[in-house]
Amino acid sequence: MKKEKSEYYPAFDLLRIILALLVAVAHSGIDVWEQSGNYAVQVFFALSGWLIGGILIRSTPTDLSRFYFNRAARIWIPYFFAIVLLVAASLLKDRITIKWFEFFFYDVTFVYNFFGPPQLATSASLMPLDGTGNHFWSICAEEQFYLVAPFLITISAKVGRSIWFWCIVSTLALASPYWGYFGSISLGVLASVLRARLGDWQSTQSAKIILAILFVTFFFLTFLDVITYRIGAPLSSVSIVLLLAQAGPHSRLLSFVGGISFPMYLNHWIGTFVANALYARVGLRETIYSQITSVIVALMVGAALYLCMDRVIKANRDRYFTERRGKTVAACGYALVLVGLVAGLCITQ
Repeated sequence: MKKEKSEYYPAFDLLRIILALLVAVAHSGIDVWEQSGNYAVQVFFALSGWLIGGILIRSTPTDLSRFYFNRAARIWIPYFFAIVLLVAASLLKDRITIKWFEFFFYDVTFVYNFFGPPQLATSASLMPLDGTGNHFWSICAEEQFYLVAPFLITISAKVGRSIWFWCIVSTLALASPYWGYFGSISLGVLASVLRARLGDWQSTQSAKIILAILFVTFFFLTFLDVITYRIGAPLSSVSIVLLLAQAGPHSRLLSFVGGISFPMYLNHWIGTFVANALYARVGLRETIYSQITSVIVALMVGAALYLCMDRVIKANRDRYFTERRGKTVAACGYALVLVGLVAGLCITQ
């Protein structure tokens, strides 16, 4: 069985922690840009499309058992632990209703992105901690991508590794107001397909200059509302990912900093709750002091969870891998999403 391998991109780890900090800053209440948190997620999506697309392009169908196992170990354990923390806090504060269980169900079946955000404006008070876990929508979208992408890229390789196919998918995703968040992911995959065909074209000096210009142009056109966010954000996101997609030697420091980003992203709400609780006693709740403290606490929580959980999982997942376990987690993933979709459609009818 071939072990899943990927190149190391030092700048990506720095990018990850910057993006996680942007989300924490946005959710703390610090007024930077109304789309800053969502924009960080779009860059995360483009990064995921590039990296996961590259892995699947280099894979064969026999490698998929390991792929599913690795993704489950990497995503599921920290994600479900984050849900446990959120639910534990919610049980101490919230009134538990049928609607509360509905949103919890969407989280654990990876379909919250379909059924949760549309109800945020009207039902936030009925969600766990008033919708504090709304950012879990992005994890659900990522999980759906992990389940579908192997069929498209690895099993149906003739179609799934076609440049034209991903051009069409990206165009449809960007044009859709409902599936727009898959635009950044599909553009990331398109970039990895181009790399498989053309080599490291993004590493040439001329490409770096063009990508830098594209990133700055699309970002500011989006920021200034000259072009719609649904189109501008994915295009600028994939541009910055490609600009930073320069392989280099492994860095323990950058690897640690980048490793903090995922648990910090999942659990940054803890920083806000801790900061508000501390500053409420001195009348400074939801002030800039509380907001800055919340980001610092979120960073500390992310570091602690990375050291205690994420790093341990990564160090040991190969030891626990078997073909059967890989196939089992794949089946569980498909079953969870299917059950979630069917139940969600029935509930929202």
